Amino acid sequence: MTGLAVALVLISAIAHASWNLIVRRSDKPELTNWMMATCGALLASPIAMYLFVTNTPDQAGWWFILGTVILHMAYFFTLGRAYKYGDLSLVYPIARGLGLVLIPVVGVTVLDESVSILAGFGIIAIFTGVVMVGSSSGTGFRAWLKPRSMFADRGVLFALITGILIAAYSALDKRGVEYVEPIFYMFCLSLGGSVGVLPLIARSYASSEFIMEIRTRWKIGLLGGFCQFLAYTLVLSAFRLSPVSYIGPFRELAILFGVVLAVVVLKERVTRSRAAGAMAIGLGSLVVALAP
Repeated sequence: MTGLAVALVLISAIAHASWNLIVRRSDKPELTNWMMATCGALLASPIAMYLFVTNTPDQAGWWFILGTVILHMAYFFTLGRAYKYGDLSLVYPIARGLGLVLIPVVGVTVLDESVSILAGFGIIAIFTGVVMVGSSSGTGFRAWLKPRSMFADRGVLFALITGILIAAYSALDKRGVEYVEPIFYMFCLSLGGSVGVLPLIARSYASSEFIMEIRTRWKIGLLGGFCQFLAYTLVLSAFRLSPVSYIGPFRELAILFGVVLAVVVLKERVTRSRAAGAMAIGLGSLVVALAP
């Protein structure tokens, strides 16, 4: 990874951990996630309109935008639904862990990238850390040991789908930003995803709940939307500099920062398993960053 790519992903990880913290604290995570995506698009609209006028995407770029909007519509829906049915200790390690494993696989087989042995060890360490952090209560870890029972639990099922979608949109977006400026790409992704997922979540919430969410939490929506938009825009920029097989796993530094935020903001107690998992993520990320 290049030094600039490392810096971009580091900042992205902090922003990513911040907006995930906001979603996890919400009693209506699907609504909060939708509002943040919408606010992120609104905040970026002036820059996006300028880029549209000065650097309009060609036909190939629009196809990539359409593809990532469809994938992120599904991602926004399955992530919110996974947190609705499953505990954090169950959903997070499965969704992030599966996505982490699949990204290098897709990068090598589809994008014709190569992963060094050193980077491979780093990716394994990150995956181990992700499972340990999210499974510190034991629930998430047991789910991995009993794969047949995964499909019987709605939270686990949606987490599995989310992990597959993470790998799919990461591979697509790696190619997409070769044709479209990252900020405009992210604007289309956020706006298209929030509009597209609205009919899906509207089936579970009354219009009065949407209005109440906007009236009472619009400041949270703006803050979370900014963090959400910044986090992935920086990753999209990093995709232009380094392989997705490295960027994808390195992004999991967000979990390390998430543990720190949980301690500082939520006053959570860090178990030995969670601390060890965070250390594994940090060590694995360092290895990936330094790997050729």
